[in-house]
Amino acid sequence: MLEEKLRQAGESSARYRNRMMLMFLFGLLVCIAVIVMISLFDDEKSEPEPGEITAVHNSQPVDQTALREQFMQQLSAYEGALEQELLGTNLKGRDQAKDVELTSLKEKAISAFAMGDYATAVEKLTELAGQARETVAQRDLLFASAISGAKQALSVDDYMQAKLHISKATLLKQSNPEAQALEQRIERLPELISLMKKADIAAIENNPEKEYALLTEAVNIAPDREVLKQRRDVLAREIRENQFSSYISRGLVSVEKKDPGAARLHYKKAQALLPGRPELRVLNDAIIKSSDELDLNQAVGLAKKAIAEDDWSGAQSVYAAASKRHAKDKAILDGLQLANRLVSLQQALTDYINRPDRLSSRNVFAAAEDELVQANIFASYSKSLSALAAELKVLLASMNVKLPVFVKSDNQTYILVRGVGKVGLTTGREIELKPGFYTFEGTRPGYKSKLVQLQIYVGERPLSVEVVCDERI
Repeated sequence: MLEEKLRQAGESSARYRNRMMLMFLFGLLVCIAVIVMISLFDDEKSEPEPGEITAVHNSQPVDQTALREQFMQQLSAYEGALEQELLGTNLKGRDQAKDVELTSLKEKAISAFAMGDYATAVEKLTELAGQARETVAQRDLLFASAISGAKQALSVDDYMQAKLHISKATLLKQSNPEAQALEQRIERLPELISLMKKADIAAIENNPEKEYALLTEAVNIAPDREVLKQRRDVLAREIRENQFSSYISRGLVSVEKKDPGAARLHYKKAQALLPGRPELRVLNDAIIKSSDELDLNQAVGLAKKAIAEDDWSGAQSVYAAASKRHAKDKAILDGLQLANRLVSLQQALTDYINRPDRLSSRNVFAAAEDELVQANIFASYSKSLSALAAELKVLLASMNVKLPVFVKSDNQTYILVRGVGKVGLTTGREIELKPGFYTFEGTRPGYKSKLVQLQIYVGERPLSVEVVCDERI
Protein backbone atom coordinates (compact mmCIF):
# COMPACT_ATOMS: atom_id res chain seq x y z
CA MET A 1 0.00 0.00 0.00
CA LEU A 2 2.90 2.30 0.92
CA GLU A 3 4.75 1.58 -2.31
CA GLU A 4 1.58 2.41 -4.35
CA LYS A 5 1.21 5.75 -2.57
CA LEU A 6 4.88 6.57 -3.26
CA ARG A 7 4.43 5.64 -6.92
CA GLN A 8 1.31 7.85 -7.24
CA ALA A 9 3.12 10.72 -5.55
CA GLY A 10 6.02 10.37 -7.97
CA GLU A 11 3.69 10.39 -10.97
CA SER A 12 1.86 13.45 -9.63
CA SER A 13 5.15 15.30 -9.13
CA ALA A 14 6.21 14.50 -12.67
CA ARG A 15 2.92 15.85 -14.07
CA TYR A 16 3.33 18.96 -11.98
CA ARG A 17 6.86 19.60 -13.27
CA ASN A 18 5.72 19.16 -16.86
CA ARG A 19 2.80 21.59 -16.41
CA MET A 20 5.06 24.19 -14.78
CA MET A 21 7.61 23.88 -17.57
CA LEU A 22 4.94 24.44 -20.24
CA MET A 23 3.58 27.46 -18.38
CA PHE A 24 7.06 28.90 -18.03
CA LEU A 25 7.82 28.48 -21.71
CA PHE A 26 4.50 30.03 -22.67
CA GLY A 27 5.09 33.00 -20.35
CA LEU A 28 8.61 33.40 -21.64
CA LEU A 29 7.37 33.53 -25.24
CA VAL A 30 4.70 36.11 -24.34
CA CYS A 31 7.30 38.19 -22.52
CA ILE A 32 9.66 38.16 -25.46
CA ALA A 33 6.83 39.17 -27.81
CA VAL A 34 5.85 42.11 -25.56
CA ILE A 35 9.45 43.26 -25.30
CA VAL A 36 9.89 43.15 -29.05
CA MET A 37 6.66 45.14 -29.63
CA ILE A 38 7.59 47.80 -27.06
CA SER A 39 11.04 48.05 -28.52
CA LEU A 40 9.68 48.59 -32.04
CA PHE A 41 7.19 51.21 -30.79
CA ASP A 42 9.90 53.10 -28.94
CA ASP A 43 12.13 53.06 -31.99
CA GLU A 44 9.39 54.59 -34.12
CA LYS A 45 8.72 57.34 -31.57
CA SER A 46 12.33 58.07 -30.96
CA GLU A 47 13.29 58.68 -34.54
CA PRO A 48 13.87 62.46 -34.65
CA GLU A 49 12.63 64.84 -37.27
CA PRO A 50 15.29 66.52 -39.31
CA GLY A 51 16.94 69.20 -37.19
CA GLU A 52 15.16 68.06 -33.97
CA ILE A 53 17.34 67.43 -30.84
CA THR A 54 16.19 64.62 -28.54
CA ALA A 55 17.23 63.60 -25.05
CA VAL A 56 18.12 59.99 -24.29
CA HIS A 57 16.58 58.60 -21.08
CA ASN A 58 18.17 55.11 -20.61
CA SER A 59 17.91 54.54 -16.87
CA GLN A 60 14.52 52.72 -16.91
CA PRO A 61 15.32 50.16 -19.70
CA VAL A 62 18.54 49.23 -17.93
CA ASP A 63 16.70 48.49 -14.63
CA GLN A 64 14.07 46.40 -16.36
CA THR A 65 16.72 44.36 -18.15
CA ALA A 66 18.57 43.70 -14.89
CA LEU A 67 15.36 42.61 -13.17
CA ARG A 68 14.49 40.35 -16.06
CA GLU A 69 17.94 38.71 -15.91
CA GLN A 70 17.72 38.43 -12.12
CA PHE A 71 14.36 36.67 -12.35
CA MET A 72 15.55 34.22 -14.96
CA GLN A 73 18.67 33.36 -12.91
CA GLN A 74 16.69 32.95 -9.69
CA LEU A 75 14.09 30.80 -11.43
CA SER A 76 16.77 28.56 -12.91
CA ALA A 77 18.44 28.20 -9.49
CA TYR A 78 15.10 27.46 -7.84
CA GLU A 79 14.08 24.79 -10.33
CA GLY A 80 17.53 23.22 -10.30
CA ALA A 81 17.83 22.88 -6.51
CA LEU A 82 14.95 23.87 -4.19
CA GLU A 83 12.16 22.59 -6.40
CA GLN A 84 13.96 19.25 -6.77
CA GLU A 85 14.26 19.08 -2.99
CA LEU A 86 10.55 19.78 -2.67
CA LEU A 87 9.72 16.99 -5.08
CA GLY A 88 11.41 14.53 -2.73
CA THR A 89 9.52 15.71 0.37
CA ASN A 90 6.17 14.21 -0.70
CA LEU A 91 4.64 17.62 0.08
CA LYS A 92 1.51 16.98 -1.95
CA GLY A 93 0.72 13.90 0.14
CA ARG A 94 1.48 15.25 3.63
CA ASP A 95 0.76 19.05 3.39
CA GLN A 96 -1.49 19.78 0.45
CA ALA A 97 -2.19 23.36 1.54
CA LYS A 98 1.52 24.22 1.52
CA ASP A 99 1.91 22.53 -1.84
CA VAL A 100 -0.93 24.63 -3.27
CA GLU A 101 0.55 27.79 -1.75
CA LEU A 102 3.99 27.20 -3.25
CA THR A 103 2.52 26.28 -6.62
CA SER A 104 0.41 29.45 -6.59
CA LEU A 105 3.43 31.62 -5.77
CA LYS A 106 5.39 30.21 -8.67
CA GLU A 107 2.47 30.70 -11.06
CA LYS A 108 2.12 34.35 -9.89
CA ALA A 109 5.83 34.97 -10.37
CA ILE A 110 5.80 33.56 -13.90
CA SER A 111 2.61 35.41 -14.75
CA ALA A 112 4.09 38.71 -13.58
CA PHE A 113 7.20 38.04 -15.62
CA ALA A 114 5.08 37.30 -18.69
CA MET A 115 3.28 40.61 -18.23
CA GLY A 116 6.60 42.44 -18.02
CA ASP A 117 6.20 43.22 -14.29
CA TYR A 118 9.70 42.06 -13.46
CA ALA A 119 9.83 43.61 -10.01
CA THR A 120 6.71 41.73 -8.90
CA ALA A 121 8.01 38.57 -10.56
CA VAL A 122 11.30 38.77 -8.59
CA GLU A 123 9.41 39.55 -5.38
CA LYS A 124 7.11 36.53 -5.74
CA LEU A 125 10.00 34.27 -6.71
CA THR A 126 12.02 35.43 -3.69
CA GLU A 127 9.05 34.73 -1.43
CA LEU A 128 8.66 31.30 -3.08
CA ALA A 129 12.31 30.43 -2.49
CA GLY A 130 12.10 31.48 1.17
CA GLN A 131 9.03 29.35 1.84
CA ALA A 132 10.56 26.46 -0.08
CA ARG A 133 13.73 26.58 2.03
CA GLU A 134 11.63 26.68 5.18
CA THR A 135 9.60 23.70 3.97
CA VAL A 136 12.77 21.71 3.14
CA ALA A 137 14.27 22.60 6.54
CA GLN A 138 11.13 21.37 8.30
CA ARG A 139 11.27 18.20 6.20
CA ASP A 140 14.89 17.66 7.24
CA LEU A 141 14.01 18.02 10.91
CA LEU A 142 11.15 15.54 10.55
CA PHE A 143 13.41 13.14 8.65
CA ALA A 144 16.15 13.28 11.29
CA SER A 145 13.58 12.65 14.02
CA ALA A 146 12.12 9.68 12.12
CA ILE A 147 15.58 8.18 11.51
CA SER A 148 16.50 8.61 15.18
CA GLY A 149 13.26 6.96 16.26
CA ALA A 150 13.79 4.06 13.85
CA LYS A 151 17.34 3.50 15.15
CA GLN A 152 16.21 3.65 18.75
CA ALA A 153 13.42 1.14 18.12
CA LEU A 154 15.80 -1.12 16.20
CA SER A 155 18.29 -1.08 19.08
CA VAL A 156 15.64 -2.54 21.42
CA ASP A 157 14.27 -4.93 18.74
CA ASP A 158 10.89 -3.12 18.56
CA TYR A 159 9.92 -4.00 15.01
CA MET A 160 6.54 -2.20 14.93
CA GLN A 161 7.92 1.15 16.14
CA ALA A 162 10.98 0.85 13.91
CA LYS A 163 8.76 0.11 10.92
CA LEU A 164 6.54 3.12 11.73
CA HIS A 165 9.45 5.56 12.00
CA ILE A 166 11.28 4.31 8.92
CA SER A 167 8.08 4.56 6.87
CA LYS A 168 7.87 8.23 7.85
CA ALA A 169 11.50 8.76 6.94
CA THR A 170 11.19 7.16 3.50
CA LEU A 171 8.11 9.26 2.77
CA LEU A 172 10.09 12.41 3.58
CA LYS A 173 13.17 11.37 1.59
CA GLN A 174 12.22 8.68 -0.83
CA SER A 175 15.71 7.97 -2.24
CA ASN A 176 17.88 8.63 0.80
CA PRO A 177 20.64 5.92 1.05
CA GLU A 178 20.71 6.04 4.86
CA ALA A 179 16.96 5.51 5.09
CA GLN A 180 17.04 2.72 2.52
CA ALA A 181 19.84 0.89 4.34
CA LEU A 182 18.09 1.29 7.69
CA GLU A 183 14.81 0.08 6.15
CA GLN A 184 16.54 -3.09 4.93
CA ARG A 185 17.91 -3.79 8.41
CA ILE A 186 14.47 -3.25 9.94
CA GLU A 187 12.84 -5.56 7.40
CA ARG A 188 15.19 -8.36 8.54
CA LEU A 189 14.62 -7.67 12.24
CA PRO A 190 11.95 -10.41 12.66
CA GLU A 191 14.34 -12.95 11.11
CA LEU A 192 17.13 -11.72 13.40
CA ILE A 193 14.92 -12.01 16.50
CA SER A 194 13.92 -15.54 15.51
CA LEU A 195 17.57 -16.57 15.09
CA MET A 196 18.55 -15.14 18.47
CA LYS A 197 15.70 -17.01 20.18
CA LYS A 198 16.74 -20.27 18.53
CA ALA A 199 20.35 -19.62 19.58
CA ASP A 200 19.21 -19.18 23.20
CA ILE A 201 17.40 -22.52 23.03
CA ALA A 202 20.53 -24.20 21.58
CA ALA A 203 22.56 -22.76 24.46
CA ILE A 204 20.11 -24.20 26.98
CA GLU A 205 20.37 -27.57 25.21
CA ASN A 206 24.19 -27.33 25.41
CA ASN A 207 24.53 -27.60 21.65
CA PRO A 208 27.39 -25.19 20.82
CA GLU A 209 27.62 -26.19 17.14
CA LYS A 210 23.95 -25.33 16.54
CA GLU A 211 24.18 -22.13 18.58
CA TYR A 212 27.28 -21.08 16.63
CA ALA A 213 25.57 -21.68 13.28
CA LEU A 214 22.52 -19.64 14.32
CA LEU A 215 24.62 -16.78 15.67
CA THR A 216 26.68 -16.73 12.50
CA GLU A 217 23.49 -16.18 10.49
CA ALA A 218 22.41 -13.50 12.94
CA VAL A 219 25.75 -11.64 12.63
CA ASN A 220 25.43 -11.75 8.84
CA ILE A 221 22.11 -9.94 9.20
CA ALA A 222 23.30 -7.49 11.90
CA PRO A 223 27.11 -7.15 11.75
CA ASP A 224 26.96 -4.22 14.20
CA ARG A 225 25.72 -6.41 17.08
CA GLU A 226 28.92 -6.73 19.10
CA VAL A 227 27.32 -8.94 21.76
CA LEU A 228 26.38 -11.50 19.11
CA LYS A 229 29.90 -11.35 17.63
CA GLN A 230 31.52 -11.89 21.01
CA ARG A 231 29.32 -14.86 21.84
CA ARG A 232 29.92 -16.34 18.38
CA ASP A 233 33.70 -15.99 18.79
CA VAL A 234 33.60 -17.63 22.23
CA LEU A 235 31.66 -20.54 20.75
CA ALA A 236 34.12 -20.79 17.85
CA ARG A 237 37.03 -21.18 20.28
CA GLU A 238 35.12 -23.70 22.35
CA ILE A 239 34.17 -25.75 19.28
CA ARG A 240 37.77 -25.70 18.01
CA GLU A 241 39.04 -26.92 21.36
CA ASN A 242 36.49 -29.73 21.43
CA GLN A 243 37.27 -30.77 17.86
CA PHE A 244 41.01 -30.61 18.52
CA SER A 245 40.74 -32.85 21.58
CA SER A 246 38.55 -35.26 19.64
CA TYR A 247 41.05 -35.55 16.77
CA ILE A 248 43.95 -36.13 19.18
CA SER A 249 41.98 -38.82 21.00
CA ARG A 250 40.95 -40.54 17.76
CA GLY A 251 44.52 -40.42 16.52
CA LEU A 252 45.86 -42.17 19.61
CA VAL A 253 43.14 -44.83 19.32
CA SER A 254 44.15 -45.41 15.68
CA VAL A 255 47.77 -45.83 16.80
CA GLU A 256 46.70 -48.50 19.26
CA LYS A 257 44.79 -50.24 16.48
CA LYS A 258 47.92 -50.24 14.28
CA ASP A 259 46.29 -47.91 11.77
CA PRO A 260 48.85 -45.13 11.22
CA GLY A 261 47.04 -43.91 8.08
CA ALA A 262 43.92 -43.00 10.06
CA ALA A 263 46.10 -41.57 12.84
CA ARG A 264 47.89 -39.26 10.38
CA LEU A 265 44.53 -38.04 9.04
CA HIS A 266 43.38 -37.12 12.55
CA TYR A 267 46.75 -35.47 13.20
CA LYS A 268 46.44 -33.24 10.11
CA LYS A 269 42.91 -32.18 11.08
CA ALA A 270 44.02 -31.33 14.62
CA GLN A 271 47.06 -29.43 13.30
CA ALA A 272 44.85 -27.37 10.98
CA LEU A 273 42.70 -26.30 13.93
CA LEU A 274 45.36 -25.45 16.52
CA PRO A 275 48.93 -25.63 15.18
CA GLY A 276 51.79 -25.59 17.66
CA ARG A 277 49.95 -27.35 20.49
CA PRO A 278 52.08 -29.83 22.52
CA GLU A 279 49.45 -32.56 22.07
CA LEU A 280 50.37 -32.68 18.39
CA ARG A 281 53.94 -33.70 19.19
CA VAL A 282 52.73 -36.51 21.45
CA LEU A 283 50.46 -37.88 18.72
CA ASN A 284 53.11 -37.46 16.02
CA ASP A 285 55.73 -39.35 18.06
CA ALA A 286 53.25 -42.16 18.65
CA ILE A 287 52.46 -42.29 14.92
CA ILE A 288 56.15 -42.44 13.98
CA LYS A 289 56.85 -45.22 16.47
CA SER A 290 53.81 -47.19 15.41
CA SER A 291 54.61 -46.70 11.73
CA ASP A 292 58.17 -47.89 12.22
CA GLU A 293 57.04 -50.99 14.07
CA LEU A 294 54.40 -51.71 11.46
CA ASP A 295 56.84 -51.13 8.60
CA LEU A 296 59.44 -53.39 10.23
CA ASN A 297 56.91 -56.15 10.79
CA GLN A 298 55.68 -55.86 7.22
CA ALA A 299 59.23 -56.01 5.86
CA VAL A 300 60.08 -59.07 7.93
CA GLY A 301 56.85 -60.71 6.86
CA LEU A 302 57.49 -60.05 3.17
CA ALA A 303 61.06 -61.33 3.47
CA LYS A 304 59.93 -64.51 5.21
CA LYS A 305 57.33 -65.06 2.51
CA ALA A 306 59.98 -64.69 -0.21
CA ILE A 307 62.32 -67.07 1.63
CA ALA A 308 59.54 -69.62 2.02
CA GLU A 309 59.10 -69.47 -1.77
CA ASP A 310 62.89 -69.85 -2.22
CA ASP A 311 62.93 -66.35 -3.77
CA TRP A 312 66.16 -65.05 -2.28
CA SER A 313 66.39 -62.31 -4.85
CA GLY A 314 63.01 -60.98 -3.69
CA ALA A 315 64.07 -61.33 -0.05
CA GLN A 316 67.25 -59.42 -0.86
CA SER A 317 65.22 -56.51 -2.30
CA VAL A 318 62.93 -56.40 0.74
CA TYR A 319 65.83 -56.48 3.20
CA ALA A 320 67.78 -53.84 1.24
CA ALA A 321 64.85 -51.42 1.22
CA ALA A 322 64.08 -52.05 4.90
CA SER A 323 67.72 -51.53 5.92
CA LYS A 324 67.50 -47.90 4.75
CA ARG A 325 64.59 -47.27 7.13
CA HIS A 326 65.81 -49.51 9.95
CA ALA A 327 69.57 -49.20 9.75
CA LYS A 328 70.11 -50.47 13.30
CA ASP A 329 67.76 -53.44 13.31
CA LYS A 330 69.82 -56.64 13.69
CA ALA A 331 67.22 -58.96 12.16
CA ILE A 332 67.06 -56.85 8.98
CA LEU A 333 70.85 -56.55 8.69
CA ASP A 334 71.41 -60.27 9.28
CA GLY A 335 68.68 -61.16 6.79
CA LEU A 336 70.21 -58.85 4.18
CA GLN A 337 73.65 -60.36 4.67
CA LEU A 338 72.33 -63.92 4.26
CA ALA A 339 70.26 -62.99 1.21
CA ASN A 340 73.23 -61.25 -0.42
CA ARG A 341 75.40 -64.34 0.08
CA LEU A 342 72.81 -66.77 -1.27
CA VAL A 343 72.03 -64.63 -4.33
CA SER A 344 75.73 -64.22 -5.02
CA LEU A 345 76.28 -68.01 -4.84
CA GLN A 346 73.29 -68.68 -7.08
CA GLN A 347 74.57 -66.25 -9.69
CA ALA A 348 78.13 -67.64 -9.57
CA LEU A 349 77.06 -71.30 -9.85
CA THR A 350 74.64 -70.46 -12.65
CA ASP A 351 77.41 -68.70 -14.56
CA TYR A 352 79.75 -71.71 -14.26
CA ILE A 353 77.02 -74.06 -15.40
CA ASN A 354 76.00 -71.89 -18.34
CA ARG A 355 79.62 -71.39 -19.47
CA PRO A 356 81.39 -74.67 -18.86
CA ASP A 357 84.18 -73.77 -21.31
CA ARG A 358 85.59 -71.42 -18.71
CA LEU A 359 86.25 -74.38 -16.44
CA SER A 360 89.05 -75.51 -18.72
CA SER A 361 91.09 -72.76 -17.09
CA ARG A 362 92.77 -74.04 -13.92
CA ASN A 363 92.12 -70.75 -12.07
CA VAL A 364 88.46 -70.73 -13.02
CA PHE A 365 88.11 -74.42 -12.16
CA ALA A 366 89.67 -73.81 -8.74
CA ALA A 367 87.36 -70.83 -8.13
CA ALA A 368 84.36 -72.98 -9.08
CA GLU A 369 85.40 -75.60 -6.58
CA ASP A 370 85.62 -72.94 -3.84
CA GLU A 371 82.16 -71.61 -4.72
CA LEU A 372 80.84 -75.17 -4.63
CA VAL A 373 82.17 -75.62 -1.10
CA GLN A 374 80.42 -72.39 -0.02
CA ALA A 375 77.22 -73.40 -1.78
CA ASN A 376 77.15 -76.69 0.09
CA ILE A 377 77.40 -74.75 3.38
CA PHE A 378 74.37 -72.61 2.53
CA ALA A 379 72.45 -75.25 0.58
CA SER A 380 70.17 -75.93 3.53
CA TYR A 381 68.66 -72.44 3.16
CA SER A 382 67.70 -72.83 -0.51
CA LYS A 383 66.53 -75.79 -2.57
CA SER A 384 67.47 -74.01 -5.79
CA LEU A 385 71.01 -73.39 -4.52
CA SER A 386 71.30 -77.01 -3.50
CA ALA A 387 70.24 -78.11 -6.98
CA LEU A 388 72.76 -75.76 -8.60
CA ALA A 389 75.49 -77.10 -6.34
CA ALA A 390 74.69 -80.68 -7.33
CA GLU A 391 74.71 -79.76 -11.03
CA LEU A 392 78.04 -77.93 -10.74
CA LYS A 393 79.55 -80.83 -8.85
CA VAL A 394 78.71 -83.16 -11.74
CA LEU A 395 80.03 -80.62 -14.23
CA LEU A 396 83.34 -80.27 -12.37
CA ALA A 397 83.70 -84.03 -12.21
CA SER A 398 83.06 -84.33 -15.93
CA MET A 399 85.76 -81.77 -16.64
CA ASN A 400 88.31 -84.33 -15.39
CA VAL A 401 87.10 -87.05 -17.78
CA LYS A 402 89.28 -87.24 -20.92
CA LEU A 403 87.60 -87.66 -24.28
CA PRO A 404 89.10 -89.37 -27.38
CA VAL A 405 90.15 -87.04 -30.18
CA PHE A 406 91.33 -88.43 -33.58
CA VAL A 407 94.14 -86.40 -35.17
CA LYS A 408 94.59 -86.74 -38.95
CA SER A 409 97.66 -85.56 -40.91
CA ASP A 410 99.90 -86.36 -43.95
CA ASN A 411 102.79 -87.93 -42.00
CA GLN A 412 104.87 -84.95 -43.16
CA THR A 413 103.54 -82.41 -40.63
CA TYR A 414 104.87 -82.39 -37.12
CA ILE A 415 102.01 -81.82 -34.66
CA LEU A 416 101.88 -80.67 -31.04
CA VAL A 417 99.09 -79.51 -28.73
CA ARG A 418 100.04 -76.28 -27.04
CA GLY A 419 100.17 -76.56 -23.30
CA VAL A 420 99.51 -80.30 -23.44
CA GLY A 421 102.16 -82.26 -25.38
CA LYS A 422 103.41 -83.67 -28.70
CA VAL A 423 101.54 -85.72 -31.23
CA GLY A 424 104.43 -86.01 -33.75
CA LEU A 425 104.28 -87.24 -37.38
CA THR A 426 101.23 -89.28 -38.18
CA THR A 427 98.65 -90.04 -40.78
CA GLY A 428 96.10 -90.57 -38.03
CA ARG A 429 96.26 -90.94 -34.27
CA GLU A 430 93.83 -90.96 -31.37
CA ILE A 431 94.65 -88.93 -28.26
CA GLU A 432 92.67 -88.11 -25.08
CA LEU A 433 91.93 -84.60 -23.89
CA LYS A 434 89.79 -83.13 -21.14
CA PRO A 435 86.96 -80.81 -22.12
CA GLY A 436 88.32 -77.38 -22.94
CA PHE A 437 89.80 -75.18 -25.63
CA TYR A 438 92.95 -76.41 -27.42
CA THR A 439 95.31 -75.18 -30.13
CA PHE A 440 96.97 -77.74 -32.45
CA GLU A 441 100.20 -76.51 -34.12
CA GLY A 442 101.63 -78.16 -37.25
CA THR A 443 105.11 -77.50 -38.69
CA ARG A 444 106.91 -78.77 -41.83
CA PRO A 445 110.19 -77.67 -43.36
CA GLY A 446 109.61 -75.39 -46.38
CA TYR A 447 105.96 -74.85 -45.48
CA LYS A 448 104.09 -72.31 -43.41
CA SER A 449 103.10 -73.41 -39.92
CA LYS A 450 99.45 -74.10 -39.31
CA LEU A 451 97.28 -73.54 -36.23
CA VAL A 452 94.03 -75.40 -35.71
CA GLN A 453 91.79 -74.64 -32.69
CA LEU A 454 89.41 -77.13 -31.12
CA GLN A 455 86.70 -76.66 -28.46
CA ILE A 456 85.88 -79.87 -26.60
CA TYR A 457 82.61 -79.86 -24.67
CA VAL A 458 81.60 -82.21 -21.89
CA GLY A 459 80.18 -85.42 -23.28
CA GLU A 460 80.88 -84.44 -26.90
CA ARG A 461 81.62 -87.37 -29.26
CA PRO A 462 83.07 -88.24 -31.76
CA LEU A 463 85.83 -85.66 -32.05
CA SER A 464 88.42 -85.27 -34.80
CA VAL A 465 90.85 -82.67 -36.05
CA GLU A 466 93.05 -82.44 -39.19
CA VAL A 467 96.40 -80.67 -39.17
CA VAL A 468 98.31 -80.49 -42.52
CA CYS A 469 100.91 -77.96 -43.61
CA ASP A 470 100.30 -77.64 -47.34
CA GLU A 471 101.24 -74.02 -48.07
CA ARG A 472 104.82 -73.53 -49.17
CA ILE A 473 106.90 -70.67 -47.98
